[in-house]
Amino acid sequence: MQAISYRLRDVRVEYGTRCALDIAALELPAAGITAVVGPNGSGKSTLLRLLAFLLPPTTGRVELYGTTVERGARDLTALRRQVTYVAQMPLLFRSSVRANVAYGLRARGEAAGERVDAALAAVGLQDFAERAAHRLSGGETQRVAIARALVIDPPALLFDEPTANLDRGAVPVVESLLRRLGEAGKTVVLTSHNLEQAYRISHRLVALAAGRIAPSPLVNLLHGRSVHSAGLAYFESAGLRIELPDDTASETIAVDADDVIVSRAPLDSSARNCFAGQVSRVARGERGIILTIDCGTPLLARITQHSYEELALNIGARVYVTFKASAIQAQ
Repeated sequence: MQAISYRLRDVRVEYGTRCALDIAALELPAAGITAVVGPNGSGKSTLLRLLAFLLPPTTGRVELYGTTVERGARDLTALRRQVTYVAQMPLLFRSSVRANVAYGLRARGEAAGERVDAALAAVGLQDFAERAAHRLSGGETQRVAIARALVIDPPALLFDEPTANLDRGAVPVVESLLRRLGEAGKTVVLTSHNLEQAYRISHRLVALAAGRIAPSPLVNLLHGRSVHSAGLAYFESAGLRIELPDDTASETIAVDADDVIVSRAPLDSSARNCFAGQVSRVARGERGIILTIDCGTPLLARITQHSYEELALNIGARVYVTFKASAIQAQ
């Protein structure tokens, strides 16, 4: 069972008479990247501030690593030290870049030194340590703020639009850094207006609309590498070798759950991507039955109630999943 970092129950955040956030239940995994998407005003930034314990819920409770916080809790210092929040428009002190990055360590009475250098190197600013922070560009300021978050090494990191102000060359540096954090077991939550980016780097997507959890596209996101063999393109991920459309090359691919066919035996069809698996979860949605099938990595498939009954499926059932190369989208 996947470990959980955050649990939200019956949470509402109100500003006067306006409800900015209304979430009945939400759980976030303890490791990996969760992307929160939605239009302006949907509640993304409010949710991050809530998760950072910078904003109390009007009603409901927020749990982090087993500790529950409700409105009225006074001393949140211990919880806040487990989380770092990087705002979309961060503020820096009028001092050197090094002093800004070291601030959190010094506030905790910890030595800076090499940790500051390593954090700056992680965001590609290793040569900026002695520069005046107030003379940096917006993108450089953003990266210094990210380094300031990294240096204290919290278990949870929250980023509000982390690449929105970056120049094009810096975006891959930050995206790679976020991936490494997720792979290292950190809880990473980011907001993004860029749905393509959210699919490309995240392990889970949460969609918000008018402060509420909204249905998000049921898409399988697979991270791995493209390879070419015998004139064909393949994608290797978690032990699967998936045939790709011609000339496709990507580190992330997406397959819509509606394009995944579930059967009890291998299909005699032109679709070359067929994998054996076991049903690990069954959920009923508005548009059918949503299956999670463990094929070495979990894959989602949506089928009709009729198909579910006809195949006599249940948790533990051995099945095959099949999808065409043309159903794959490179991200």
